[in-house]
Amino acid sequence: MKKLVCTFCALLVGPAISNAQALAGATGERAGITAVARHVFDDITMPGKEFRVLHTTYAPGGQNPKHYHPSHVVFYVLEGSGVWQEEGKEPVTLKPGDSLHVRPGMIHAHRNLSATEKLVFLEFVIVDKSQRSTVPMR
Repeated sequence: MKKLVCTFCALLVGPAISNAQALAGATGERAGITAVARHVFDDITMPGKEFRVLHTTYAPGGQNPKHYHPSHVVFYVLEGSGVWQEEGKEPVTLKPGDSLHVRPGMIHAHRNLSATEKLVFLEFVIVDKSQRSTVPMR
């Protein structure tokens, strides 16, 4: 876990569906998602910001349609598998032990393809205090 947090911090400091098809899980409503804040804390080296670690579960078939994050987000899959797709890119399937960095403002969608198994992952986010970390596309 320490290595994962260090990798996440380095990302912040450092600079089969085809593209013709819709983003993975891009349509419909946000469904089957439970997010629990595991850690939320301030750091004096980042005034006005807070660090959040979320433990997120997608029920079978759960999805988060087209949206973006106003900050960097790193996803780390703990259980199950899911599809993440950034606008204009090929979809990526993540399984336990895989991680993915999404840059601020990148429009994307993700979903749990399984009809029987849940998808569980951690989200590491640094945002302005009181800022929502997910902004849905209308």
